[in-house]
Amino acid sequence: MALAILAGFLTLGIALVISHKRMSQETTRASEIEAVASLVGSFIRQDSVLKDASNAQEIAGRMNDLMIILNDTYIETSGFRDTEVSTITFHRTTDSEDLYTINYTLVDEMSEREEVYHVVVSLR
Repeated sequence: MALAILAGFLTLGIALVISHKRMSQETTRASEIEAVASLVGSFIRQDSVLKDASNAQEIAGRMNDLMIILNDTYIETSGFRDTEVSTITFHRTTDSEDLYTINYTLVDEMSEREEVYHVVVSLR
């Protein structure tokens, strides 16, 4: 009888350890994605070529360049894997020609999740 109780406790203990490890990994991954979102947002906000763009065509061209730069080198060399920028779009925030909202979508290949983030950028 005591052996059955001990076996029950061991089984429950192992199940709890496995469950805790899985939840811990999910939390770690969510934190990594937020870190990538912050990294990408700062990179976009501080891009000097984007800030010097004078029309929508130049901005759109720079968005394409930024997506290539971010996905090919910047995110991975910053220590993050399995995350990429799938889209970058922009629209004018106000009647002012200087303020734009830039939306970017991050795709996490590990959890097959995607999230949309945005930054506001003042051009010129």
